[in-house]
Amino acid sequence: MHHEPQRPAGVCCTGRVTANAAVSTGLIRLDLELEMPAEFLPGQFAMLNPQPGSAAFVFNRPFSIYGIDGQAVSFLYRIVGRGTAAMGELVGEDRVGFMGPLGRPFPVREDDRPALLLGGGVGLPPVAAWLERWGRDGDLACFGARDGGDAPWQLLDARWGVSVDEVAGVPENRTAFHGRVTALGADRVAGVKGPGLVLACGPVPLLKAARDLARDIAWECWLSLEEHMGCGYGVCKGCVVPVRVDGPDDRTWRNATCCDEGPVFAAADIAWERYALPSVPEPGPGTMEAKP
Repeated sequence: MHHEPQRPAGVCCTGRVTANAAVSTGLIRLDLELEMPAEFLPGQFAMLNPQPGSAAFVFNRPFSIYGIDGQAVSFLYRIVGRGTAAMGELVGEDRVGFMGPLGRPFPVREDDRPALLLGGGVGLPPVAAWLERWGRDGDLACFGARDGGDAPWQLLDARWGVSVDEVAGVPENRTAFHGRVTALGADRVAGVKGPGLVLACGPVPLLKAARDLARDIAWECWLSLEEHMGCGYGVCKGCVVPVRVDGPDDRTWRNATCCDEGPVFAAADIAWERYALPSVPEPGPGTMEAKP
């Protein structure tokens, strides 16, 4: 059983843009310098407003935190709507509203079981942050991209395997698995003995496939979900997801707020038969106009 780590204190302030540049054909990295230092745990997110004080953005947008170092914080996003389009226009010295860190993080590493980390699209930050904080020899990390151009190769070191739906755009000095990221994950854990841990973030089909893979190999599984979020702290109830009331064998369920009780949930606690596919393909604490 994993204990719930104490969440770092949140801050509400303005961040100054220090960089906002593409790291692939579809992904953009945003770097901010906050007015005050902050801390976070892997899997947590922040609510951002690219036009603080503007009537055009009544609601902030949630984005998974890629990293924090003192006052420096970074995110990955994909342009999918008005909010992320406004973010794409940010240049150095622009100001962005910041509130975070928020949400339930991934569990703290407590033993020497190997971990399989699966990230798809803007679902990279939570699992990459976990690997950076608690990764060790024997862990396996896999990132799934649409094609070679969509993968942020500069952010993926030798620990990462990369899968692509289409092989076009893979750099000559890198290799990629042609297929789904969960198929790559299954291939990489095939020779691993004993219990382990699966951590995943990405589109709902990826999360369901990660759950199935973990179940097939009898590994514990934790997932970071991506949902539309209005407030970020459990008040508006706009991001609820169905969860079991008394564990995986219980058929009764309730709505849990993804922003506060999540975004990280044990895969066994989700009422999958009631968890519908999102209407927006790829956003959320990744690019959260809808948490890919």
